Amino acid sequence: MEPAQIRQKLTQLDQVINRAAQAVRDDQGATPELKQCVQELGTQAKEAQQSLAEGNEQTTLIECVDDMEDTSDRAKKACESSKNLSQQTKSAVLQAHQHLSDLKHQLH
Repeated sequence: MEPAQIRQKLTQLDQVINRAAQAVRDDQGATPELKQCVQELGTQAKEAQQSLAEGNEQTTLIECVDDMEDTSDRAKKACESSKNLSQQTKSAVLQAHQHLSDLKHQLH
């Protein structure tokens, strides 16, 4: 995958994560664990973009994406175990998880 393609995917992913973060912030049913996971995803997304901008090796970027995918797995599990979470929030978190899974598979 070319750096320009990766940059575009990361930009899209950042937008999806921001929507998930907003949904989690606005949802009274969001658990502290879910909030923490989504916040961590935002931080990791910025680190991945910075890694790409600095021209780090693709293996470093792949490690960032792998870590993000692990965090999104935790967010997905927290989402599935939350009883009072709105459908909009679940959808936003699951969309972020799917985008990360897709990117991870494209990079490997």
